[in-house]
Amino acid sequence: MNVFFVARNVFRRLRHDWLTVIMLGTIPLLFILLFGYAFSGTPTDISVVIVNHDSGKITVNTKEFGMITVEKRLSEDLISGFGDHVFRARVTDDAKQAQDLVKRGKARAVIEIAPGFSQDLIDHVLSVKGEMAYSYHGQTVHLLPRGANEGSAPPLLLSVDRSNVPAADTIEATVRSSLNSLFLSYLEREDAPLNWSDMMHTDDIYAAGASYMDYYSPGVIGFAVTVITSMLTLISLVREERSGVLERLLTSSIRPWELSMGYTLAFTLISLVQAGEVILIAYFLFHTMFVGSLGLMLLVIIVYTIGLQGLGTLLSGLARNEFQAVEYALLIILPGLILTEAFWPIEALSPALRPLVFLFPLTYLNRALRAIMLRGAGFSGIWVELTVLAAYALLMLGLSVALMKRRGYSS
Repeated sequence: MNVFFVARNVFRRLRHDWLTVIMLGTIPLLFILLFGYAFSGTPTDISVVIVNHDSGKITVNTKEFGMITVEKRLSEDLISGFGDHVFRARVTDDAKQAQDLVKRGKARAVIEIAPGFSQDLIDHVLSVKGEMAYSYHGQTVHLLPRGANEGSAPPLLLSVDRSNVPAADTIEATVRSSLNSLFLSYLEREDAPLNWSDMMHTDDIYAAGASYMDYYSPGVIGFAVTVITSMLTLISLVREERSGVLERLLTSSIRPWELSMGYTLAFTLISLVQAGEVILIAYFLFHTMFVGSLGLMLLVIIVYTIGLQGLGTLLSGLARNEFQAVEYALLIILPGLILTEAFWPIEALSPALRPLVFLFPLTYLNRALRAIMLRGAGFSGIWVELTVLAAYALLMLGLSVALMKRRGYSS
Protein backbone atom coordinates (compact mmCIF):
# COMPACT_ATOMS: atom_id res chain seq x y z
CA MET A 1 0.00 0.00 0.00
CA ASN A 2 2.85 2.35 0.84
CA VAL A 3 4.36 1.64 -2.57
CA PHE A 4 1.26 2.96 -4.33
CA PHE A 5 1.20 5.96 -1.99
CA VAL A 6 4.77 6.92 -2.90
CA ALA A 7 4.14 6.39 -6.61
CA ARG A 8 0.97 8.52 -6.47
CA ASN A 9 2.88 11.37 -4.84
CA VAL A 10 5.44 11.28 -7.65
CA PHE A 11 2.71 11.67 -10.26
CA ARG A 12 1.04 14.42 -8.22
CA ARG A 13 4.27 16.41 -8.23
CA LEU A 14 4.62 15.89 -11.94
CA ARG A 15 1.06 17.18 -12.43
CA HIS A 16 2.19 20.55 -11.12
CA ASP A 17 5.42 20.54 -13.14
CA TRP A 18 4.31 20.74 -16.75
CA LEU A 19 7.77 21.64 -18.03
CA THR A 20 9.14 18.33 -16.76
CA VAL A 21 6.19 16.43 -18.25
CA ILE A 22 6.71 18.07 -21.64
CA MET A 23 10.42 17.28 -21.62
CA LEU A 24 9.73 13.67 -20.60
CA GLY A 25 7.64 13.34 -23.73
CA THR A 26 9.79 15.29 -26.14
CA ILE A 27 13.30 14.00 -25.32
CA PRO A 28 12.68 10.40 -26.53
CA LEU A 29 10.85 11.81 -29.55
CA LEU A 30 13.74 14.15 -30.32
CA PHE A 31 16.22 11.30 -30.05
CA ILE A 32 14.44 8.91 -32.42
CA LEU A 33 13.62 11.66 -34.93
CA LEU A 34 17.20 12.87 -35.00
CA PHE A 35 18.52 9.36 -35.40
CA GLY A 36 15.96 8.40 -38.03
CA TYR A 37 16.33 11.50 -40.19
CA ALA A 38 20.03 12.13 -39.63
CA PHE A 39 21.68 8.78 -40.14
CA SER A 40 21.62 7.74 -43.79
CA GLY A 41 23.92 4.71 -43.46
CA THR A 42 26.66 4.51 -46.09
CA PRO A 43 28.71 7.72 -46.49
CA THR A 44 27.88 9.75 -49.60
CA ASP A 45 29.27 12.87 -51.28
CA ILE A 46 32.79 12.00 -50.14
CA SER A 47 35.30 14.52 -51.42
CA VAL A 48 37.94 12.84 -53.61
CA VAL A 49 40.40 14.01 -56.25
CA ILE A 50 40.82 12.09 -59.52
CA VAL A 51 44.09 12.32 -61.44
CA ASN A 52 43.53 10.56 -64.77
CA HIS A 53 46.65 10.11 -66.88
CA ASP A 54 45.32 7.10 -68.80
CA SER A 55 46.52 7.33 -72.42
CA GLY A 56 43.83 4.96 -73.70
CA LYS A 57 46.31 3.32 -76.11
CA ILE A 58 46.19 -0.48 -76.03
CA THR A 59 48.67 -2.63 -77.95
CA VAL A 60 47.48 -6.21 -78.42
CA ASN A 61 48.34 -9.30 -80.42
CA THR A 62 45.68 -10.64 -82.81
CA LYS A 63 45.24 -13.85 -84.78
CA GLU A 64 44.44 -11.94 -87.95
CA PHE A 65 46.86 -8.96 -88.09
CA GLY A 66 49.53 -9.58 -85.51
CA MET A 67 50.24 -6.61 -83.25
CA ILE A 68 47.77 -3.72 -83.45
CA THR A 69 47.07 -0.59 -81.40
CA VAL A 70 43.54 0.42 -80.48
CA GLU A 71 42.35 3.48 -78.61
CA LYS A 72 39.90 2.94 -75.78
CA ARG A 73 40.10 4.89 -72.49
CA LEU A 74 38.86 2.30 -70.01
CA SER A 75 39.50 4.71 -67.13
CA GLU A 76 36.36 6.61 -68.13
CA ASP A 77 34.31 3.44 -67.62
CA LEU A 78 36.03 2.98 -64.25
CA ILE A 79 35.07 6.52 -63.15
CA SER A 80 31.48 6.06 -64.37
CA GLY A 81 31.29 2.96 -62.19
CA PHE A 82 31.80 5.05 -59.06
CA GLY A 83 28.21 6.26 -59.35
CA ASP A 84 26.72 9.71 -58.85
CA HIS A 85 26.26 9.83 -55.09
CA VAL A 86 29.21 8.21 -53.34
CA PHE A 87 31.89 10.66 -54.47
CA ARG A 88 32.01 14.41 -54.87
CA ALA A 89 34.96 14.40 -57.24
CA ARG A 90 37.22 17.07 -58.61
CA VAL A 91 39.60 16.34 -61.49
CA THR A 92 43.16 17.60 -61.81
CA ASP A 93 46.30 16.68 -63.76
CA ASP A 94 48.61 17.58 -60.88
CA ALA A 95 49.13 14.58 -58.59
CA LYS A 96 51.16 16.63 -56.11
CA GLN A 97 48.39 19.22 -55.80
CA ALA A 98 45.87 16.42 -55.29
CA GLN A 99 47.95 14.90 -52.47
CA ASP A 100 48.23 18.34 -50.88
CA LEU A 101 44.43 18.69 -50.84
CA VAL A 102 44.19 15.49 -48.81
CA LYS A 103 46.94 16.57 -46.43
CA ARG A 104 45.10 19.87 -45.82
CA GLY A 105 41.84 18.05 -45.15
CA LYS A 106 40.12 19.35 -48.29
CA ALA A 107 39.63 15.85 -49.71
CA ARG A 108 39.48 12.32 -48.33
CA ALA A 109 41.47 10.54 -51.05
CA VAL A 110 43.30 10.75 -54.36
CA ILE A 111 42.49 8.27 -57.14
CA GLU A 112 45.47 8.35 -59.49
CA ILE A 113 45.17 6.47 -62.79
CA ALA A 114 48.46 5.72 -64.57
CA PRO A 115 48.99 6.17 -68.35
CA GLY A 116 48.99 2.39 -68.88
CA PHE A 117 45.75 1.64 -67.04
CA SER A 118 43.76 0.54 -70.11
CA GLN A 119 46.67 -1.55 -71.39
CA ASP A 120 47.18 -3.32 -68.07
CA LEU A 121 43.49 -4.06 -67.62
CA ILE A 122 43.14 -5.65 -71.06
CA ASP A 123 46.37 -7.62 -70.54
CA HIS A 124 44.97 -8.90 -67.27
CA VAL A 125 41.67 -9.88 -68.92
CA LEU A 126 43.45 -11.72 -71.73
CA SER A 127 45.77 -13.52 -69.33
CA VAL A 128 42.68 -15.05 -67.71
CA LYS A 129 40.41 -15.43 -70.73
CA GLY A 130 42.97 -16.56 -73.29
CA GLU A 131 41.49 -14.67 -76.25
CA MET A 132 38.70 -12.17 -76.84
CA ALA A 133 36.70 -11.16 -79.91
CA TYR A 134 36.91 -7.46 -80.74
CA SER A 135 35.53 -5.25 -83.51
CA TYR A 136 38.44 -3.55 -85.29
CA HIS A 137 37.72 -1.28 -88.31
CA GLY A 138 34.53 -3.14 -89.08
CA GLN A 139 36.11 -6.59 -88.77
CA THR A 140 36.01 -9.07 -85.93
CA VAL A 141 39.50 -9.88 -84.70
CA HIS A 142 40.62 -12.12 -81.89
CA LEU A 143 42.86 -10.58 -79.25
CA LEU A 144 45.51 -12.84 -77.77
CA PRO A 145 47.50 -12.58 -74.54
CA ARG A 146 50.52 -10.36 -74.95
CA GLY A 147 52.47 -11.74 -71.99
CA ALA A 148 52.57 -10.45 -68.45
CA ASN A 149 54.41 -7.22 -67.79
CA GLU A 150 56.01 -8.37 -64.57
CA GLY A 151 57.60 -5.94 -62.13
CA SER A 152 55.57 -2.92 -63.20
CA ALA A 153 53.72 -0.80 -60.68
CA PRO A 154 49.92 -1.19 -60.42
CA PRO A 155 48.19 1.30 -62.77
CA LEU A 156 45.71 2.45 -60.13
CA LEU A 157 46.96 4.21 -56.98
CA LEU A 158 44.53 5.04 -54.19
CA SER A 159 45.92 7.45 -51.58
CA VAL A 160 43.55 7.71 -48.59
CA ASP A 161 43.30 9.74 -45.41
CA ARG A 162 42.50 6.86 -43.08
CA SER A 163 41.90 9.05 -40.04
CA ASN A 164 38.26 8.90 -41.20
CA VAL A 165 37.92 5.12 -41.22
CA PRO A 166 34.26 4.84 -42.39
CA ALA A 167 34.87 7.19 -45.32
CA ALA A 168 38.19 5.48 -46.17
CA ASP A 169 36.56 2.05 -46.23
CA THR A 170 33.72 3.32 -48.41
CA ILE A 171 36.18 4.90 -50.85
CA GLU A 172 38.24 1.72 -51.17
CA ALA A 173 35.15 -0.49 -51.49
CA THR A 174 33.68 1.77 -54.21
CA VAL A 175 36.88 1.84 -56.27
CA ARG A 176 37.34 -1.92 -55.92
CA SER A 177 33.73 -2.59 -56.90
CA SER A 178 33.97 -0.42 -60.03
CA LEU A 179 37.31 -1.96 -61.04
CA ASN A 180 36.00 -5.49 -60.51
CA SER A 181 32.82 -4.77 -62.46
CA LEU A 182 34.86 -3.37 -65.35
CA PHE A 183 37.14 -6.41 -65.31
CA LEU A 184 34.21 -8.86 -65.27
CA SER A 185 32.41 -7.01 -68.07
CA TYR A 186 35.27 -7.95 -70.43
CA LEU A 187 35.87 -11.35 -68.94
CA GLU A 188 32.18 -12.31 -69.35
CA ARG A 189 32.40 -14.70 -66.40
CA GLU A 190 32.40 -14.36 -62.63
CA ASP A 191 34.54 -17.30 -61.51
CA ALA A 192 37.91 -15.61 -61.96
CA PRO A 193 38.51 -12.86 -59.37
CA LEU A 194 40.70 -9.90 -60.16
CA ASN A 195 44.27 -9.96 -58.86
CA TRP A 196 44.16 -6.70 -56.88
CA SER A 197 47.92 -6.46 -56.30
CA ASP A 198 48.52 -6.29 -60.06
CA MET A 199 45.96 -3.56 -60.73
CA MET A 200 45.61 -1.44 -57.59
CA HIS A 201 47.74 -0.21 -54.72
CA THR A 202 46.36 1.57 -51.63
CA ASP A 203 48.49 4.02 -49.69
CA ASP A 204 47.36 5.53 -46.36
CA ILE A 205 48.45 9.18 -46.22
CA TYR A 206 47.45 9.52 -42.57
CA ALA A 207 46.67 7.00 -39.81
CA ALA A 208 48.04 3.98 -41.68
CA GLY A 209 46.30 0.85 -40.46
CA ALA A 210 43.80 2.74 -38.31
CA SER A 211 40.86 0.67 -37.10
CA TYR A 212 37.31 1.64 -36.17
CA MET A 213 38.41 1.69 -32.52
CA ASP A 214 40.99 4.35 -33.41
CA TYR A 215 38.30 6.36 -35.22
CA TYR A 216 35.76 6.11 -32.39
CA SER A 217 38.17 6.92 -29.53
CA PRO A 218 38.38 10.72 -30.09
CA GLY A 219 34.59 10.87 -30.33
CA VAL A 220 34.21 8.84 -27.13
CA ILE A 221 36.62 11.18 -25.32
CA GLY A 222 34.73 14.27 -26.51
CA PHE A 223 31.36 12.72 -25.70
CA ALA A 224 32.54 11.69 -22.21
CA VAL A 225 33.74 15.23 -21.49
CA THR A 226 30.37 16.60 -22.63
CA VAL A 227 28.36 14.22 -20.46
CA ILE A 228 30.51 14.74 -17.36
CA THR A 229 30.75 18.53 -17.58
CA SER A 230 27.12 19.23 -18.51
CA MET A 231 25.66 16.87 -15.91
CA LEU A 232 28.04 17.97 -13.17
CA THR A 233 27.58 21.70 -13.81
CA LEU A 234 23.80 21.64 -14.07
CA ILE A 235 23.08 19.33 -11.15
CA SER A 236 25.65 20.96 -8.83
CA LEU A 237 24.45 24.52 -9.46
CA VAL A 238 20.76 23.61 -9.18
CA ARG A 239 21.43 21.74 -5.94
CA GLU A 240 23.43 24.62 -4.47
CA GLU A 241 20.74 27.11 -5.46
CA ARG A 242 17.95 25.03 -3.89
CA SER A 243 19.95 24.48 -0.70
CA GLY A 244 20.68 28.21 -0.38
CA VAL A 245 24.48 27.81 -0.73
CA LEU A 246 24.60 29.82 -3.94
CA GLU A 247 22.58 32.68 -2.41
CA ARG A 248 24.88 32.83 0.63
CA LEU A 249 27.95 32.93 -1.62
CA LEU A 250 26.47 35.73 -3.72
CA THR A 251 25.65 37.82 -0.64
CA SER A 252 29.14 37.35 0.79
CA SER A 253 32.28 39.21 -0.22
CA ILE A 254 32.79 36.94 -3.23
CA ARG A 255 32.17 38.77 -6.49
CA PRO A 256 29.94 37.19 -9.15
CA TRP A 257 32.80 36.86 -11.64
CA GLU A 258 34.97 35.20 -8.99
CA LEU A 259 32.18 32.75 -8.23
CA SER A 260 31.70 31.94 -11.89
CA MET A 261 35.44 31.52 -12.49
CA GLY A 262 35.72 29.34 -9.38
CA TYR A 263 33.05 26.98 -10.66
CA THR A 264 34.73 27.00 -14.07
CA LEU A 265 38.11 26.07 -12.59
CA ALA A 266 36.67 23.28 -10.44
CA PHE A 267 34.53 21.69 -13.14
CA THR A 268 37.32 22.00 -15.72
CA LEU A 269 39.80 20.20 -13.47
CA ILE A 270 37.28 17.44 -12.74
CA SER A 271 36.55 17.02 -16.44
CA LEU A 272 40.27 16.86 -17.21
CA VAL A 273 40.73 14.06 -14.70
CA GLN A 274 37.83 12.13 -16.24
CA ALA A 275 39.10 12.74 -19.77
CA GLY A 276 42.57 11.63 -18.67
CA GLU A 277 41.13 8.35 -17.44
CA VAL A 278 39.45 7.72 -20.80
CA ILE A 279 42.62 8.61 -22.72
CA LEU A 280 44.84 6.33 -20.61
CA ILE A 281 42.43 3.38 -20.84
CA ALA A 282 42.03 3.83 -24.60
CA TYR A 283 45.79 4.01 -25.11
CA PHE A 284 47.12 1.34 -22.74
CA LEU A 285 44.23 -1.15 -22.72
CA PHE A 286 42.89 -0.86 -26.27
CA HIS A 287 46.12 0.44 -27.89
CA THR A 288 44.36 3.33 -29.60
CA MET A 289 46.47 5.19 -32.13
CA PHE A 290 47.99 8.39 -30.72
CA VAL A 291 50.55 10.24 -32.84
CA GLY A 292 50.05 13.86 -31.76
CA SER A 293 50.75 16.09 -28.77
CA LEU A 294 49.04 15.24 -25.47
CA GLY A 295 49.52 18.82 -24.28
CA LEU A 296 47.73 20.23 -27.33
CA MET A 297 44.97 17.71 -26.88
CA LEU A 298 44.45 18.74 -23.24
CA LEU A 299 44.45 22.41 -24.26
CA VAL A 300 41.60 21.77 -26.70
CA ILE A 301 39.64 19.88 -24.02
CA ILE A 302 40.15 22.69 -21.50
CA VAL A 303 38.89 25.36 -23.90
CA TYR A 304 35.85 23.25 -24.80
CA THR A 305 35.10 22.47 -21.15
CA ILE A 306 35.12 26.16 -20.24
CA GLY A 307 32.50 26.85 -22.87
CA LEU A 308 30.42 23.87 -21.85
CA GLN A 309 30.55 24.90 -18.19
CA GLY A 310 29.30 28.37 -19.16
CA LEU A 311 26.40 26.83 -21.06
CA GLY A 312 25.60 24.64 -18.06
CA THR A 313 25.53 27.71 -15.82
CA LEU A 314 23.04 29.40 -18.13
CA LEU A 315 20.76 26.37 -18.26
CA SER A 316 20.93 25.96 -14.48
CA GLY A 317 19.10 29.27 -14.20
CA LEU A 318 16.15 27.69 -16.01
CA ALA A 319 16.05 24.41 -14.10
CA ARG A 320 13.93 24.37 -10.92
CA ASN A 321 15.12 20.98 -9.67
CA GLU A 322 17.74 18.29 -10.30
CA PHE A 323 15.35 16.33 -12.48
CA GLN A 324 14.95 19.22 -14.88
CA ALA A 325 18.73 19.74 -14.77
CA VAL A 326 19.23 16.20 -16.04
CA GLU A 327 16.71 16.80 -18.83
CA TYR A 328 18.49 20.00 -19.91
CA ALA A 329 21.76 18.09 -19.91
CA LEU A 330 20.18 15.50 -22.20
CA LEU A 331 19.19 18.28 -24.59
CA ILE A 332 22.90 19.03 -24.90
CA ILE A 333 24.02 15.41 -25.03
CA LEU A 334 21.55 13.82 -27.48
CA PRO A 335 22.15 16.09 -30.50
CA GLY A 336 25.86 15.81 -29.76
CA LEU A 337 25.62 12.05 -29.97
CA ILE A 338 24.16 12.16 -33.48
CA LEU A 339 25.11 15.42 -35.19
CA THR A 340 28.75 16.04 -34.25
CA GLU A 341 30.71 13.28 -36.05
CA ALA A 342 31.30 11.55 -32.71
CA PHE A 343 30.52 8.10 -34.07
CA TRP A 344 30.10 8.53 -37.83
CA PRO A 345 31.35 11.07 -40.38
CA ILE A 346 29.35 13.95 -41.80
CA GLU A 347 29.09 12.04 -45.09
CA ALA A 348 26.92 9.41 -43.35
CA LEU A 349 24.33 12.00 -42.29
CA SER A 350 21.29 13.03 -44.29
CA PRO A 351 22.36 15.87 -46.65
CA ALA A 352 19.55 18.10 -45.34
CA LEU A 353 20.97 17.95 -41.79
CA ARG A 354 24.68 18.27 -42.57
CA PRO A 355 24.76 22.08 -42.10
CA LEU A 356 23.59 21.58 -38.49
CA VAL A 357 26.84 19.75 -37.72
CA PHE A 358 28.72 23.04 -37.71
CA LEU A 359 26.43 24.59 -35.09
CA PHE A 360 27.69 22.30 -32.32
CA PRO A 361 30.98 23.03 -30.52
CA LEU A 362 31.43 19.28 -29.97
CA THR A 363 31.91 18.92 -33.74
CA TYR A 364 35.03 21.09 -33.58
CA LEU A 365 36.30 19.25 -30.50
CA ASN A 366 35.90 15.87 -32.22
CA ARG A 367 37.62 17.12 -35.38
CA ALA A 368 40.49 18.61 -33.40
CA LEU A 369 40.98 15.44 -31.32
CA ARG A 370 40.98 13.22 -34.42
CA ALA A 371 43.44 15.50 -36.17
CA ILE A 372 45.79 15.38 -33.18
CA MET A 373 45.42 11.67 -32.35
CA LEU A 374 45.30 10.17 -35.85
CA ARG A 375 46.98 12.72 -38.12
CA GLY A 376 49.55 14.09 -35.68
CA ALA A 377 48.35 17.64 -36.35
CA GLY A 378 49.97 20.56 -34.57
CA PHE A 379 48.50 23.96 -33.80
CA SER A 380 48.54 24.96 -37.48
CA GLY A 381 46.41 21.92 -38.29
CA ILE A 382 43.63 22.67 -35.79
CA TRP A 383 43.69 26.46 -35.51
CA VAL A 384 40.23 26.80 -37.08
CA GLU A 385 38.65 24.36 -34.61
CA LEU A 386 40.52 25.88 -31.67
CA THR A 387 39.47 29.41 -32.67
CA VAL A 388 35.80 28.39 -32.81
CA LEU A 389 36.05 26.66 -29.42
CA ALA A 390 37.81 29.68 -27.88
CA ALA A 391 35.12 32.06 -29.19
CA TYR A 392 32.44 29.75 -27.81
CA ALA A 393 34.20 29.57 -24.43
CA LEU A 394 34.54 33.36 -24.16
CA LEU A 395 30.89 33.90 -25.08
CA MET A 396 29.56 31.30 -22.63
CA LEU A 397 31.89 32.44 -19.86
CA GLY A 398 30.80 36.06 -20.31
CA LEU A 399 27.13 35.09 -20.24
CA SER A 400 27.62 32.93 -17.12
CA VAL A 401 29.30 35.86 -15.30
CA ALA A 402 26.39 38.10 -16.33
CA LEU A 403 23.94 35.53 -14.97
CA MET A 404 25.82 35.36 -11.67
CA LYS A 405 25.65 39.16 -11.39
CA ARG A 406 21.90 39.06 -12.03
CA ARG A 407 21.46 36.40 -9.35
CA GLY A 408 23.59 38.49 -6.99
CA TYR A 409 21.38 41.56 -7.49
CA SER A 410 18.22 39.54 -6.92
CA SER A 411 19.56 37.88 -3.73
